[in-house]
Amino acid sequence: MVSRVFAGRRVDLRRARAAAAWLEHARPLPLLAALVAAQFCVTAWLAFRTPHNAWVWYSGGDATEYWTSQWSVAHGLMPQAYIGWGLSVFYAWIPLVTGTTLLTGLPVVVLLHALVLAPLALVLVWALAARLYGRRYAWAAAAVWVVGPPAAAALFAAHYRPLFEQAVLAPHWAGLTDMADFPSLVALLATAWATVRAIQVGRAGSAVAAGVLGGIMIGLKPSNGFFVLAAIVAFAVWWRPRLALAWAVGCAPAVVTLIVWKQRGRGTLPILSGYTPVRSAAGRVVGAISPGRYLPLDLHHLSVEWSELGQVFWDTRLLQFVFVAGAVGLLRRNVRWGLFVVVWFVAYCFLKGSSNQADVTTTSYFRLTLPGIAALALFVPAIGYLWPGVRPAASAAAPESPRIRWRSPAAAVLVVVALVPLAVVSAIRQPRRPVYARDLIAGTEAPISTALAPRAEPAGATVRLSWRPLRATAGAAVAYAVFRSSGGDGCTISTPGARTCQLELPVLASTTSTSFVDRPRKGTVYYRVAAVANYLKQANSTDLMLLSTPVRVSVR
Repeated sequence: MVSRVFAGRRVDLRRARAAAAWLEHARPLPLLAALVAAQFCVTAWLAFRTPHNAWVWYSGGDATEYWTSQWSVAHGLMPQAYIGWGLSVFYAWIPLVTGTTLLTGLPVVVLLHALVLAPLALVLVWALAARLYGRRYAWAAAAVWVVGPPAAAALFAAHYRPLFEQAVLAPHWAGLTDMADFPSLVALLATAWATVRAIQVGRAGSAVAAGVLGGIMIGLKPSNGFFVLAAIVAFAVWWRPRLALAWAVGCAPAVVTLIVWKQRGRGTLPILSGYTPVRSAAGRVVGAISPGRYLPLDLHHLSVEWSELGQVFWDTRLLQFVFVAGAVGLLRRNVRWGLFVVVWFVAYCFLKGSSNQADVTTTSYFRLTLPGIAALALFVPAIGYLWPGVRPAASAAAPESPRIRWRSPAAAVLVVVALVPLAVVSAIRQPRRPVYARDLIAGTEAPISTALAPRAEPAGATVRLSWRPLRATAGAAVAYAVFRSSGGDGCTISTPGARTCQLELPVLASTTSTSFVDRPRKGTVYYRVAAVANYLKQANSTDLMLLSTPVRVSVR
């Protein structure tokens, strides 16, 4: 009986080895196509499972900010530049094709993410893992990338799981909204793959290309600068100083573009807003850059977040095991690449995750650290390297080659990709008058348009306000918010930086109708009407889609 059991185990082991050998040499395209199809099914499951209003999924109102910035660049105008330049420049074509409102642009954005960027992200995970530890490991990492997010959601408490799915997975992992989190994640994966490839082939041209991708990653979301720490470690442990310099050269145009973007849009550089006066021992007041804003490390706050995670997750010891065992497996297989992946994860999930803006209860921790959490797809299959008998992989790379073929077509493409955003950001003009508005109370933005055409008709002590319905909604349920001001048209012009209508008025009324009757005090009053819509189809939404021009009326 015992001999039969051992014989059966030997047969199973031979089958497993045969399957592993087949995966090592199998054609990638059919298997990747199957994984892409599975990923699309997961995305569709998330899309229908989470609350949505036609093509509007949760974004916390941030999608309105991205859309307004894209619309501004599309019309050659400088936005306030609260966000990075990447999505504003690369997605500027969408408002030109679809129209003024976010509602009509979202179908294009969502389909672009689901049908193009999501498969690209999967392929990049596979390609990166294959370069790090080989094909067998790559297939395991790609499978974890597809099934990991819904599997992780199932481990959260029942009361927290819907929030995690609708506020993290749907918008930021599946890309079901117009925000930079998902595109920047794809750019980060591309940067990681290109950086590893540059180190392995030893070519300065490849390092420049990786740096250009890194610049796009930072342009899409400046906080992705945390990944630079992992890149520095990779170049250092492989001792590739010339490649590191080439990487920095490739990244430089994007950083310059970001400086120009912030300076023109905000009128100042946010990194210098961390400038704080410090009194020296001699009694003089000297300047100092506060590092805590951009390099946070608050261990107490991190421990609080870990405690919060323990209240909503099945068992945090499972996460500890995945991190520790996966890190040991990565380092055991190849110390140099293991350090690269571990620093990648730590830079986001520990360093950036200790920011006071990160909070597990509101899911903001997962959004801020998503690029680091993505590295878990490389941790999980590395646990298999702890199996007895697994040997360290060969640690070799080609010698450095400082030559760059500037006359090649690839070099020309890199120059265009690196310099065109800088040219666009430098060329767009400052608006002479506000053409977009920012609701300072709700933190949302929208273009100012005459499409709603509000009219105010006084009748004694009452005012009847009416407006045209918003027709371009892509099937979404739309409501209207009414604002009233007695001390001007409600706009405060922002200075310095791009001229923006800063709207700091409470909502007077929310309605799904196209008319409203008000009883203001005597005198001159101004009204504005905004089309609003959110993923919950709420009439009292504060997510601006469009803001009307003001209408003035005198009440006697």
